[in-house]
Amino acid sequence: MKKTRFNAGHKTCIAICLVAMTFIASLVGHCVTATAEEATIRFAGERKQNNLVSELLEVASISKSGSSFAFTRATPGWVFISADCKDKADGKGTIKITLDKNAGGETVIVHEPGGTNREEAMRHLAAGEHRLEVTCDGDARVERLVVKSIPELIHCGLGFNAAIKSYPRYDMEFLKKDILPNVTTLIVPHNIELPSETIESWHRQGKRFVAEVGINGQAKTADEHYQFWRAFIDKAPFLDGFIINEFIVNNPSTRPGETASPERQQRMEREQQRHLVFEEAFKKLKADDSLRMKMVYAYVGGSGKKLNQEMVGKTFVPTIINCNYRIALERYLHEMSSEQKSKDALQVFIDGIEDWEAKAPGAKSHMVIAFGLFSMPPGGINKQPNVDYHVWMDQQMNVVANHPTMAGMAGLEWWTTILADEETVRFVGKLYRHYAIEGKTEMLTKDPLFLPHIENADFEKGVEGWTLQAAEPESIQPKSHPRYGRIEGRFMGLGRPADPEHIGDTFLWMKRSEKSPNTFSQTIKDLQPGRLYSMKMFSCDYLDLINAKKKTEDEANKFIGTVTLDGVDLDTKRSFVEMYPSGPEPPIPVWITYFWKVFRAQGATAKLTVSDWPQDATAAGPFGQEQTFNFVEIEPYHE
Repeated sequence: MKKTRFNAGHKTCIAICLVAMTFIASLVGHCVTATAEEATIRFAGERKQNNLVSELLEVASISKSGSSFAFTRATPGWVFISADCKDKADGKGTIKITLDKNAGGETVIVHEPGGTNREEAMRHLAAGEHRLEVTCDGDARVERLVVKSIPELIHCGLGFNAAIKSYPRYDMEFLKKDILPNVTTLIVPHNIELPSETIESWHRQGKRFVAEVGINGQAKTADEHYQFWRAFIDKAPFLDGFIINEFIVNNPSTRPGETASPERQQRMEREQQRHLVFEEAFKKLKADDSLRMKMVYAYVGGSGKKLNQEMVGKTFVPTIINCNYRIALERYLHEMSSEQKSKDALQVFIDGIEDWEAKAPGAKSHMVIAFGLFSMPPGGINKQPNVDYHVWMDQQMNVVANHPTMAGMAGLEWWTTILADEETVRFVGKLYRHYAIEGKTEMLTKDPLFLPHIENADFEKGVEGWTLQAAEPESIQPKSHPRYGRIEGRFMGLGRPADPEHIGDTFLWMKRSEKSPNTFSQTIKDLQPGRLYSMKMFSCDYLDLINAKKKTEDEANKFIGTVTLDGVDLDTKRSFVEMYPSGPEPPIPVWITYFWKVFRAQGATAKLTVSDWPQDATAAGPFGQEQTFNFVEIEPYHE
């Protein structure tokens, strides 16, 4: 055998080759490590954050394409998926997250170069295990991937614009920032016409359109009700369901141990028979295969907080549950006059839910709590000018998020934007984000429930706290009128008696004089410099109030005078004055003037002055006009 001989040149060559091979191997090893870096699964299971939200999956540092992560939703329902994405300095690379790819699923998140750092998605899923597959191209990576179970979050609604026309239209553009990212479902009028791209875009996000429909008062049989309701889907196939407005469950006709009179007994039997027909209609809807993917919601209202089976029978609610439909339980909690009464009202709310679940097991898991959003005239439950309505909304949501009785709710809704100012409409989105997506337990707001800014805002204590300047003797006086608060629109339902506390029945009366203006003023206290606030007030022509005559808006006696805020920066674009007709009473409507001003505080105090002379302080008729003023509310404004 011939031996191979090595010389120094060979050794040098071999050494160089070995160094090169080591360097190449180190590069290869580095590349393998970088591309094959394993993500860190921080949590998988079910970790409760509050009554509304549970974390199902948390994964950190995903950069390897094809990474797949499983999570389980114990019951059918909604999930919220968020991905914190990061691009390298060159801005290249995309991220795609696909849900249940092996089962023919869909891409739920796409992150493009230069996109937002946080990408989000919502989907309604069946119970069981699901899987997310993450694809990272280029240098993009997912810093944190989170999946949560959340309730159905309903906005009421698109196409329901404010009765006060000076507020903006509540269209998709208005809803884009605060509402659309924070809801799963939009309630719309049954006859709404939407662009196909709007429908397709919303459905691509896995979200729902639900039409508000009524009950056919002429229908007598289950089939007639069934045909009436399914016709709405036939006319608008893009709808994902409908919500029926409404089934009334009033207080029981009898007290415990009391025997119903024959007349009451007959009434209860008629009502129970009517609800049996509704039950059969629900069953027909459920059996209709063409409606298999459609959801039915039933608004349930009335004065009773507990489930009154005297009126609806013992099978009405179980039928809704067995059909896997939704009970949209109306819980319109108006503002109360004290801290204790506010706590008592929340406790009655809790006790009512407990009663429903006890009498109809499974009710909560099929229940959407429909809170009262209606915060403004001509019909609202924002009744107390010294109560912060948004803090009151926050307290209600906080109870649902934290009280043990409230665990397991299917969804949330706030009814309705027709009677809500633009700030309150947007505020719902903030509440949903805080409690039902982020899963927080603490209050969103930090303000007190009772507002400290204005004293004696309804003149229920005469003129206490106010500085008056009368043009003539007795041209300014505190007065009252029965049910005036209801006439203004401060009420808790149609046909009900006056508020037991007579909220809004008192006011300040001024009679215009040619000698000089009448004015009333007060220092606004406890403001935070630089913060935004809103001011509201009601006014009307006193003679129209006590001797109503049918008038058009053009014929109505309009407010004459000025409302001045000193020591603030007034937002003139948001501020306005608008008239609206009262309702539902008196029979002949009274035209009420609604003042809405938004301002930024310059200091800890400011001054409000109301005059019945025009801006230029020049005498101008008609003199002798009598005007009323009340509900002077100053509260923080949420940008």
